[in-house]
Amino acid sequence: MNVYDFDNTIYDGESVLDFYLYCAHRYPSILKYSFIILTSWVKYKLLLLSREKLLELAEQYAEKFFRTVSNVDAMVKDFWDKKEKKIKKFYLNNHRDDDVVISASVNFLLGDICSRIGVAHCICSKVNTDTGRVENLCFRQNKPGMFREKFPNEKIENFYSDSMNDAPMMRMAENAFLVKGENVRPVPKDKLAAER
Repeated sequence: MNVYDFDNTIYDGESVLDFYLYCAHRYPSILKYSFIILTSWVKYKLLLLSREKLLELAEQYAEKFFRTVSNVDAMVKDFWDKKEKKIKKFYLNNHRDDDVVISASVNFLLGDICSRIGVAHCICSKVNTDTGRVENLCFRQNKPGMFREKFPNEKIENFYSDSMNDAPMMRMAENAFLVKGENVRPVPKDKLAAER
């Protein structure tokens, strides 16, 4: 079994950000949330904002987003009609029927694209599209537990990610790889041990 992160690994970009910008083009009123969303994300990446506070802000603005954007399912389908071309060739060339995607990206967005590219198993963050509530966050140290919950006895042959934030998943795999663009390189075992 091969397991893949999604954003910047299989998909060339950040799918949630791309979807937000796609929706903002059709619903310009949601642009008023852009500054706080982007600055909060940057603060989180710089370790200036806790994950809990980021989650609180995400839920607050997700609720406003879902109140504004109508027919999200149709928007997602149209979005992937336009963005499916951003699925990387390295993945399409390596696809196997037992592939698993595990991603911090959200269920309502990833379900359609995973189906299109033949990924039967997608483990991701779950957002309630009625309330905006984040029901499950598939991120960093949460990923191994969520994987084991779905696949308690499966062995991961190869794990692919764009970031060492996924070191907990990398350590579960026989082989780990970092993906930058279409370039895929192995992660040495000693580097994984140092990431603890």
